[in-house]
Amino acid sequence: MMPAVFTFVRSDNEILQELLRVFSSGRGNTREQWSIHAEALVEPVGWDALWKLSKEFCKKFEVRFPCVAYISVTSVNFEELSANIEVLSVQHEGVSLPETVMDVPLIELRPTIKQREECVNAASTAEFIDLLRFYYDNIWMPWDDQDSKILLPKNIEDRMVLWSDLHNGKIPGCVARSITLLRNSAINAHEKLKDFELSMCDEDLVDEDDSMLPANDILAYAEINTRLDGIMSKWNLYEDPLIRERYIAKAKNLWLKNKSKKNVVALWQGGPISDFAELSKFLQTHLTNEHTLTITASVEDGFALEPDEVVICSNAYEIPEIPLSCVSICSLKGAVLKAPDMRSCLLMMSEECRMQDLTLHCEQVNTIVVMKAGTLHMRKCELLDDTMSSQSDCAQGIVAHSGAKILLEHCLFENFYSGIVVHKGAQVELRNCVIKKCGVGIQMFLGSEVRLIDTVVQECTEQSIRCEMDDLMYHENTEGLHIEDNCKIGSGDLRKEVLIVNQNVNIG
Repeated sequence: MMPAVFTFVRSDNEILQELLRVFSSGRGNTREQWSIHAEALVEPVGWDALWKLSKEFCKKFEVRFPCVAYISVTSVNFEELSANIEVLSVQHEGVSLPETVMDVPLIELRPTIKQREECVNAASTAEFIDLLRFYYDNIWMPWDDQDSKILLPKNIEDRMVLWSDLHNGKIPGCVARSITLLRNSAINAHEKLKDFELSMCDEDLVDEDDSMLPANDILAYAEINTRLDGIMSKWNLYEDPLIRERYIAKAKNLWLKNKSKKNVVALWQGGPISDFAELSKFLQTHLTNEHTLTITASVEDGFALEPDEVVICSNAYEIPEIPLSCVSICSLKGAVLKAPDMRSCLLMMSEECRMQDLTLHCEQVNTIVVMKAGTLHMRKCELLDDTMSSQSDCAQGIVAHSGAKILLEHCLFENFYSGIVVHKGAQVELRNCVIKKCGVGIQMFLGSEVRLIDTVVQECTEQSIRCEMDDLMYHENTEGLHIEDNCKIGSGDLRKEVLIVNQNVNIG
């Protein structure tokens, strides 16, 4: 078990006042101002922390994101806001990391309450890093670190008000989604620029004369820079409270005008006229005058419209990291959905959602679907992890949290460590489904409910069904688990295929 870490509860105003103290000088770029405060508040050496590896480090060490390690800091680089560390242990037994790692960003470290060195002031260090992490997670924009950029207290106040309005529900969903997607797009563009710069350095292509660079690289680099400039101009409109207020009023009027109709978005990347004719025929039979239809190539633009239904009309799409609720997603002819970059889950869903005729890949995520409170109906979907062996991987197909009710029909789960995880207070029903080649087919906890009808669970290396109970007295009574006679669970001997364990001892 990993040691406990410091946590802090601050009001929005308290966070704002602390941020204003950091940026009160108005001198230097963002990183320079944070560095000054880091030298005064962060222990330079010898403190213990949990390291929540970033996507970049997970990719570098070829481990699944997220990953957590227990570490000790051997030195701090205050100018770069980073630390050199020694890895003491890793959360997942199957994951191995180097013994020492250089240049780990401070925001990835969470100091532990219990320290091996008694003289360490871990509380002050933890409080500073917590504020630094809040800033970079919620307030920072990629252009803040430019040498010519000076972030003034007024900028911090405007962004903090924007953040508060987003999280307090003062901004309509369609506008809030656009703001979130715009910030994510800026960060993604910034990361691509960094990757370009690193790759050019690795290839020794950087020289006084840029003519040594391949023409395609120069063009791609320029296009990303231009895109980032465009994002910055649009972001400034959202950041300015007066302009944002007018934009929100306009969006509300448009929403009121169309609220009586169902909003349908068709995602299509273009193609031959014959494909468009097929798409048009499908939409004409699928939609009525009660629907409004938008056809777009951009996933970001499509979801920013807050659609009631999304029709995937191209063969494959990359889905941005945005929470989804009250939406139905289907495909014209069996589309594949993936994440464009490494993150914790492909789809975070809540309220009332439906999915049909889709293939969902776990290529760069730890979990394909995380379902919070609400209902999810999936039909004719395939959930696959073909990137790593289920023996050593911690990937999951679906995770159902408390309050979730999930119905799965004619679905396939293949090659996960855990095919389906059902937490206390969640209900999952499988009809005509197949779970195969997983470590654990279904993992359920006390207080959850799982019903299997005409379903097959096969070729699981650890267990077909694993029930986490509070007490082994439940061994003879698998409360919450209902298996119809027409199911095939492993060898067919449920006494062997269904394992009941004490979750206080064996955490799966």
